[in-house]
Amino acid sequence: MKDTTKRSYDVIVVGTGPAGAILGYELARKGVDVLILEKERLPRHKPCAGGITVKTAKLLDFDIRPVARDVVHGAKAVYKGNRAFSRSYTKPLVYMVMRDEFDYLLAQRAREAGAVLIDDEKVCEIDATAPGVNIVTTHNAFTARILAGADGARSTVAFNLGLMQGINFGIGLEAEISVSSQRLVQWERLMGLSLGHIRGGYGWVFPKKDHLSVGVGGPLRQAKRLKSGYRALLKSYDLESHSVIRLKSHYLPVRRKGMAIQSKQCLLLGDAAGLVDPLTGEGIYNAIRSAQIAAPIISQCLQTDNVDLRAYEGAVDREIMPELKVARGLARLFTWLPWLYFGAIEKSDRLWRACCRVLRGEETYATIKQKLEPFDGLFDLLSI
Repeated sequence: MKDTTKRSYDVIVVGTGPAGAILGYELARKGVDVLILEKERLPRHKPCAGGITVKTAKLLDFDIRPVARDVVHGAKAVYKGNRAFSRSYTKPLVYMVMRDEFDYLLAQRAREAGAVLIDDEKVCEIDATAPGVNIVTTHNAFTARILAGADGARSTVAFNLGLMQGINFGIGLEAEISVSSQRLVQWERLMGLSLGHIRGGYGWVFPKKDHLSVGVGGPLRQAKRLKSGYRALLKSYDLESHSVIRLKSHYLPVRRKGMAIQSKQCLLLGDAAGLVDPLTGEGIYNAIRSAQIAAPIISQCLQTDNVDLRAYEGAVDREIMPELKVARGLARLFTWLPWLYFGAIEKSDRLWRACCRVLRGEETYATIKQKLEPFDGLFDLLSI
């Protein structure tokens, strides 16, 4: 996808994940001269469970169903391998995708909107000290008025700008496994959620039509227990007879309000800004949402001589961080009392429906908090 020999742009976006692609898409539609750089050749594999909630899909003004491998309407839940239940919902909850296909779809939409996209172009140096930003890549050098870092959990842009130092990380271990056709049929329209094997974390099974994505995730301090948790997950769902297609780990960065995600004429989006949900480890919703917040602010900044992106950080703090604060409290309560979550969802139709509505974007985490009202005081303490 090498589009041009041009070297100067209004905006350069680093990374073609959901945050970078959607920022490029939104800016290009506003007539902004935007370049997206991707260090790998597209389409590329991305370690990720690959669950796109209906809530996330609703953010987009185009259909993602062409790349959906399955559409989940329910869950098989297991606690420590011995307690189990299944629940279903009348409406779709999660679209199951492969990230190479999903991210490539978003990148194509950005390109069709007018963004320039160059893959196999790794950013090596960033100089943001002068007016504008100078970037040196493996093959070229570029300049821009504004730089957006959408390059993931271990962001080169954040590192070069000295941002996100001291951020907390979670970690996930995800595999794609091949199982029998009989097993695949059993997982159609269902996802697996396993609790109790990783303290402060959980395991998942996601159907992908011709294989399953399985994995475990939790706080970074639990990294040494991921492999044993992964094996316990497979045993819980009787998936021990399988062949591994791919197995990889990945970091899950979690920002706290007040951590800078902009500096002069540069800003961070999505995982690079630490906008991962601390309860679920899901980052695609806030990746897209942060891009949609940033686009009009960047467009407005380009109309002035003085670029100031503090408005972006303030908007993220107002529009994204309050929900993540509630999620942090839920995550800590989950760490202390995983059996409470499991038992409550198993026995309460109201709580199950509330969880489903959260996945669909019809309610927020505040709804879940209300359903756990007896633990309200403890919850507020854990949200700090």
